[in-house]
Amino acid sequence: MDYPRGIVFLLFFVFFANCVPVLGAPAGEATRGAVWQDTERNNRRSPSQIKNQLSPPRVSALPLTNSAQDERAAKAKNVIAANPEPLTRSADNMLKEGDWRLKILPAAITNTDNVLLGDIAVPIGLVDDNLWENLRLKELWPAPPDEGKPMQINRNRLSQALRQALGQEYANRCILPSSLAIQRGGVVFREDDLRDYVVKSLSPQLAAMPGEAELTDFKLPEYIFLAHSRQQVQLEPGKLAPGRLAFRFAVQEADGAVLKRVAGTAKLNLWITAPAAARPINKGETLNPEGVTFMRMSAAQMKDVPWDGQGGPWQVIRSIGKGEPILQSDLVGKMTVRRGNILTLVYSRGNVHMTIQAEALADGEPGATIPVRNLQTKKQVYATVKDGNTVVIY
Repeated sequence: MDYPRGIVFLLFFVFFANCVPVLGAPAGEATRGAVWQDTERNNRRSPSQIKNQLSPPRVSALPLTNSAQDERAAKAKNVIAANPEPLTRSADNMLKEGDWRLKILPAAITNTDNVLLGDIAVPIGLVDDNLWENLRLKELWPAPPDEGKPMQINRNRLSQALRQALGQEYANRCILPSSLAIQRGGVVFREDDLRDYVVKSLSPQLAAMPGEAELTDFKLPEYIFLAHSRQQVQLEPGKLAPGRLAFRFAVQEADGAVLKRVAGTAKLNLWITAPAAARPINKGETLNPEGVTFMRMSAAQMKDVPWDGQGGPWQVIRSIGKGEPILQSDLVGKMTVRRGNILTLVYSRGNVHMTIQAEALADGEPGATIPVRNLQTKKQVYATVKDGNTVVIY
């Protein structure tokens, strides 16, 4: 049956193959933000199914280039996976004209004997450049004694320390996190860095999926510290399919040994255009073009592979409500014999031609040979399927 829309819905698997970048810091350089390095092109295969699978990646760490850092700074404008904008205004827009604040980060690195305000804070709003230059060099408290070992400061102690070091006026301008983790030396990747890393890693696979794919509702660690710049963070993805994705960030030593793993999740929304019932369709009814429409729907809500809109004639084996997707498993060929069907068995050999009733003992399409039981003699014979009601012995 050839439909006028001519829409063919093809769903397939997408596999990671040596394509996941490594999140790490360049050797010998203190890096505040996240950087990546891709190693190889992906190799994909595409069977006709909606479930998509990521195999564990094998990555060889390469030296990071300036272009990789530039791309990190650019925030990858044209990625297809992104969270929706929050329903609240940004801190900059909430400030009155000419006002400013200091946002204290939840995790930071210091490379001096004393923690500086510029190590842990970023200005928000219109702060005078000279004032910020003086404030950022303000010494707050001694740095952690051991390199590569973060120190945790709760909100109350942090508030007291800032008031003591900055005075009440500037301390009141600070926006505090629930706690601050500070480390001497090494590298820190914050939540936005990890999110960008996940987006960059999965974007090629999302682009290859059918329909419109997007990542939303990230649940990521607030930060990950590396003890030194030769360590790196490796994304270990799980199964890539519509719904909640689970993955892990593996912190690796320079020799590849995994020091720890930290879990994260995100929601994968996959919107596809699939055939659906334009009206209620009853069980056993023949599927006709006027009973089919095409609708945009979430693949996560589908229990099976959608019908691809081709082939037929088709018979519906379950009732389908208006607007429900039509799945491949909902249909059987109208010319197909089903096990248990009562058929006309035609015997035609030489001048002998006779017809009797028989029961199909297996499913079969036209041209297939299936076992049937002669209802008169109860004997089993093999016959060729002619159509949905007739089998023939030549």
